Amino acid sequence: MDSAKHIVESRLLALRYQKGDAAALEQLVALWQRPLFFFIRRMTATEADAWDVLQEVWVRVLRHLGKLRDVQCVVPWLYKVARNAAMSHRRHLPREEVLTEETADAAIDDANGVCFPVDEAEAIRSALDKLPLPQREVLSLFFLEEFSVLEIAAIVEAPPGTVKSRLFYGKKALFEVLKQEMGHER
Repeated sequence: MDSAKHIVESRLLALRYQKGDAAALEQLVALWQRPLFFFIRRMTATEADAWDVLQEVWVRVLRHLGKLRDVQCVVPWLYKVARNAAMSHRRHLPREEVLTEETADAAIDDANGVCFPVDEAEAIRSALDKLPLPQREVLSLFFLEEFSVLEIAAIVEAPPGTVKSRLFYGKKALFEVLKQEMGHER
């Protein structure tokens, strides 16, 4: 989804909206509704929660898109708005429903060759849901949304070294969950 064409189109739509073209916001919503929903869904407990959070995202976008200083950053900005809305939603959940969050600040660049077969997408999605939120969100942003480490750092408001560490430990944890769930060694 995050092809160069969609990024350029999103920038143009943001610029058109800032110049008074209300229809541009509708087109931006149509372009990003599905990817943002899937990103939010990986951070919420239920599909209904994800839809609620997504609705809040579009309210926030409507309020603030006109003031976005750099339309070149509109796509990472949309994901940051989505992340913040999901985190805000999580803060309002009863404590027992909130997943524990792991923080890791070591700068580790490589996952030492851990890879996953493409034909096991459902198992990967299920395993991803079992990871701590910080790992889940950086893995989603990096592999599924194809953001760079620096873009992810801006979205999650963490240093690039922390993002690299979460990627490293997240891949390892995902690998372990998959091994356990699939009942065989990789």
